[in-house]
Amino acid sequence: MASLNSERLTLAETGALALDEAARELDKASDTASFLKALERNQRVWRTLAHIAMTRAWQFPNERQVAYALSTDGLGAKGNDERINSMIDINREVSDILARGDDIARIRERAYAIWESRGRPVGQDMEHWLLAEMELSSG
Repeated sequence: MASLNSERLTLAETGALALDEAARELDKASDTASFLKALERNQRVWRTLAHIAMTRAWQFPNERQVAYALSTDGLGAKGNDERINSMIDINREVSDILARGDDIARIRERAYAIWESRGRPVGQDMEHWLLAEMELSSG
């Protein structure tokens, strides 16, 4: 594992790590006290990410995800498993998206270049995207 001191993480990568850790804490909470602590931490992470996303015009997390995450504040000690599992899933989904954010931008740029180089054909966007992903992952 690379040392965090040897690499500077982007803000998106830091957010991704915070969301993933918050999801892990929610998932492993074994008693009321640890659950409430994990839920409180999750709320702090989401409030911070919502602010950053808004000020930096990030596409993720989107308003719906933020609203859902912050609506779990009232769960307290009696949170139901389905809502908690949904929250864990959303944390992990947004974490994955944030972690690969730079890759998505690079893929998008390359797919656009492929589309342009092929004369801007209609209806081949998926093919261009997959070609861009293959090129960038093999390079």
